[in-house]
Amino acid sequence: MKKIVLASGKGGVGRTTLTANLALALARRGRKTIAVDACLSSPNLSLLFKLERAPYALNDVLRGEISPAGALYEGPHGLRLLPSRVSESLERTDLSRLPPILQGLEGEAEFLLLDTPGMRRETLVALGPEQVVLLLTLPEITSLSDTLRTKVLLEFLGVSPRGVVLNRVRGKDYEFPAGEIRRLLDLPILAEVPEDPNVRRAWRRGEPVLELYPRSPASLALAELAGRLERAK
Repeated sequence: MKKIVLASGKGGVGRTTLTANLALALARRGRKTIAVDACLSSPNLSLLFKLERAPYALNDVLRGEISPAGALYEGPHGLRLLPSRVSESLERTDLSRLPPILQGLEGEAEFLLLDTPGMRRETLVALGPEQVVLLLTLPEITSLSDTLRTKVLLEFLGVSPRGVVLNRVRGKDYEFPAGEIRRLLDLPILAEVPEDPNVRRAWRRGEPVLELYPRSPASLALAELAGRLERAK
């Protein structure tokens, strides 16, 4: 099972949106895919798949009250989701249980995508040797500065990111060109996801943009990235 995580220095760069839609893009290609929402303090993945009222969630699994399989839900195109519960106290929620939970999903899917707020050592251990870490950034100076620090941290932890995903590309003068970003981060640019008003429209309706607007610019870019990850060794 190939495990994929979009790593970002700070919030607000579209990590949950891209994780959800990339997982959906892989499922649409016929790949058995699981998306896990590990953002316990501010889970949003469930909102895009209408699972905010799911009877069981990752919170219950971390407390040892149910197995991971008992908190998996079927999404569009066969995508399976392990959501976190919105607006719930984290009391008795043992994050140290996350590594064995993810390891227990081995064999359940071809791809596992993890939505996580930070690059904790235990998260990287849980992803294991088949992990694919993609740096997610906006093409702007403040976001790129955070992304560079994240890259340094990952390398300190022994993880080499596979490449960079540029999000919300507008083509404005104040944005860094892809070539400069590639040289700055010394990594290939795997995808450039354009600014797309359909993403906000989809969020307002509580659905992934790839499901509502599959031919929109952002959807096409994410579908292309999914194909690239599918073909990668």
